[in-house]
Amino acid sequence: MSRVTRIGEVRKRIRTRRLHNQRRAYPHATAIDIAMMKLALRLASEAARRAEVPVGAVIYRGSEIIAKAANNREATKDPTGHAELVALRAAGKKLDAWRLRECSMAVTLEPCPMCAGALVNARLSRLIYGASDPKAGACHSLYDIPADTRLNHRVEMIGGVLKEQCAAQLQGFFRELRKQKATKTAD
Repeated sequence: MSRVTRIGEVRKRIRTRRLHNQRRAYPHATAIDIAMMKLALRLASEAARRAEVPVGAVIYRGSEIIAKAANNREATKDPTGHAELVALRAAGKKLDAWRLRECSMAVTLEPCPMCAGALVNARLSRLIYGASDPKAGACHSLYDIPADTRLNHRVEMIGGVLKEQCAAQLQGFFRELRKQKATKTAD
């Protein structure tokens, strides 16, 4: 292995470690991030009333709301109807651009691999998420897609913002769903 190759590999490891440490440190969210997460929680609550999995997402630039959405898979019968993707589509239309470089997203649940890939492809600057998703999370739990140095863009991630409220909302929704299924089975 040449000296140049070794130096390149060392630099790559340092960048990877730095991004990993940045993600793990969970830098403090700003007041705007918290306000946007609260709006995402309200959107998720509205989704739950429509029998959708309660996930809400808000895309913003500074304090300007660019797009907001909630899961709509049940209503649209669209497997890609995740809040993140619906919000990305709306933001692209509003800004007349697919690159969202100066935008942040607040979402109540850690994005799945599909959504995490879309965040990278949209060139989103920052992701703020609430509850972790140990079964499908691709921003910390199972994968680190937005921080992967092999990709052409990386997204700054802040996890755990209002995580108790986000997790409680999801847990309550699924608890109620299980009760409804048990009642139907008993009848």
